[in-house]
Parts: sequence; structure tokens; C-alpha cells
Amino acid sequence: MFKKPKIILFLLPLFFLVVFSFNLEAGETPVLKVGHVGHDHHTALYVAALNGDMFKRDYGLYLKELRPRQLYELYDGKELVCELELYKAGGGSKMPTDMAQGIFDVGFGGVAAVAFFVDKGTPMKIISPLHSKGDMLVVGSDISAESWDEFVTFLKKREEPLKVGFKKPKAIALLIFEGALREEGLSYTYDARDRDAKVMLVNMKGAENLNPGLENRIIDAYVCNNPYCAIAEDKGIGRCIADLNDLPPGLWKDHPCCMVAAMEKVIEERRPELLRFLELIVIATDYINNNQEIAVRSASEWIGTSIAVEEKSIPTSGYLTDPNEAWLNGIYTWAHIMDDLGHIKGNLHGKTNEEIHRILLDLSLIEEARGNVAERRKGK
Repeated sequence: MFKKPKIILFLLPLFFLVVFSFNLEAGETPVLKVGHVGHDHHTALYVAALNGDMFKRDYGLYLKELRPRQLYELYDGKELVCELELYKAGGGSKMPTDMAQGIFDVGFGGVAAVAFFVDKGTPMKIISPLHSKGDMLVVGSDISAESWDEFVTFLKKREEPLKVGFKKPKAIALLIFEGALREEGLSYTYDARDRDAKVMLVNMKGAENLNPGLENRIIDAYVCNNPYCAIAEDKGIGRCIADLNDLPPGLWKDHPCCMVAAMEKVIEERRPELLRFLELIVIATDYINNNQEIAVRSASEWIGTSIAVEEKSIPTSGYLTDPNEAWLNGIYTWAHIMDDLGHIKGNLHGKTNEEIHRILLDLSLIEEARGNVAERRKGK
């Protein structure tokens, strides 16, 4: 007789717990997970995260910090658009690997790494330009050359191979350097037994190993992206004597380096949050290009490099969100050269520029985001 009320009393808290959980889930704030590699090519992200008050004042679109370098709220005016979770991924293929595994939704990283994943069939797209150029030739103290022309003359007179390091195979800095050597008629090799070549290329298996390698005379010079080159100068380890952006035969002028990518499913299902986030990156990039001091300060604070290093590094880079003709041609050039070298064997193999564009790029979001930011400026 008294069992029924007891059952009701027992089940009632469970009922309210289920109802509460359902309502909480229904009202949950969307979360956008963003991966980055943690160097100054991704400075737009750091500018957005560290300068929320400036973004709020100028555009009404801003990040509110909840946990430094990890968790933020993205606001558009008074509207909470989403939470932003930031993840630091490794370089090279680590970022697209993590993104393909669902660890984060959006990835900041190299064009080449993402393109290789797309070539192998991963449903991933580049959704925005982010960064271009920024690669340098760094030499040790034993080399007297102060420019590319002097470096070429130095090599032609040299009787034994010069050991030049690179961070990994297929790195764009290596491609540019090889092309320049061929253009100058200078031979190179990967074989330490070949003593007739002018240059011996050495895989240092990571950018972090280049400066120690130069300091300990394992290599005589290296080609790599900043800020490693600026760090070499700051520590007196080496000197930057040429911007690879300027090397012959001129195929790589303003070459694409880093970009923003996302899985195709994320592009389809998370479009509203992605759009607002890209607007934030457009605004941050504009701040960088209008006031380099903001970029230097933000990169230094986020990465932990010195102001002096970033003052050397940041000016060698181009920061952009406009998929202009130069940027697009750089994408196509890279794909065709990789194809000619036999590194592309899947979805991008043998494709025209138009086909490469369709398979690798989805620029609809960044084009809309740039248009929205232009409208925000009009309302300022």
C-alpha cells in the first residue's frame, strides 16, 4: 500500500535531474576547437586572444579570456557566439593528423601539410590564407658572404661541399633553395659520400635542431622559416643573408606558407561559428598590417620569444586573409611542382589549376567573412 509513494519519491529526483540535464544540453554554448602550432606565423590568433578590449571597442566582435591560451568566449556585441578552445599541436603533419582525428575543428598550419592529407583522400579543406613568405638563408660565422650573390660566388670558389641544413623533406624553404641552386648552376646532393657537389643538404629533422646544429658546426648554414632565423641572429649563432622570397628563378614570390583549414563536415555543420571566427582573424590581420607593433608584442607575449626576435622576424612575413591571385598561383605552383617530383600521387595528381582549387580549397567562408568585416567598418 505504501510502496507506490516510496517509488514516486525515489524517482522524483531522477526525473528532475533528467529534465535539468536536458535543458542544460539544449542551452549549451557551442564550442569551436582550434589547433595552432605556436610560432609567429599564427600571430593573428594571438592578436585576437590578447587584445579583446581593442576588438570590442573597434568592432564589437571580440574574445573574452576564461583560461589564458586555452579557453575564450567569442562575443558579437552582447551575443555569445561560442566558446573557443585552443590547442597547441606539433608542426609538420601533426596538426592535420590531430584535426582529422577530431581533436579540434579548425587548424592553423602549413599549406603543404594539409595538401598532402587532401591528396590522400582526407575530407579537409583550406578555408583561408593566413601567412606568406618568411623563409631565410642563415649562415654561420665561417661564411663571409652577406648576400645571395656573394653566397653564390663563395660556393663556386669552394672546393668541398657546404653543409646546408633543412627542417624536413618537402619543406617549401628547401624547394625554393634547391630551385635557386639549379638556376645558378650549382650542384647539390643528399649523399655525404658525394664530395663533388657544391652543397650537401642535411635533414635536421625539425626546425628546433637547426640553431644547435649551426652552433655546434654540424651544419654550415640552413634554410628555414622565422622566427628560428631571427633567434639565430639574436643569439649570435648565425646571420640571415637572404630572404628566400627573393631568390631566382622567382617562382616563389610571396609564396603561401600557413593557412586555416577545417574538415568538410565542420565547414558544413559549424558554419555560423566558423564565419564569426574568421571575421575575428580578418580583423586581427588588419591590425597586424596597420600596426606591426601589435604583432610584435602579441607574438612575443604568446610564444615567449623576445621583442628583439619578433622585431626581426615579423617584418619578413606577409599576413593576409585575401585569397588574391599571387596566393592562389602559389598554391597551384606548389601542387604542380610536388606532382612533377612524384610526391603527389592521389587526388591532386595530374590536376589543372581549376581542379586543384575545387579539391583543396573552400574560400566561401573567408570571402563572406571579409565582406562582413567591411560592413562592420562602415558602421564604425
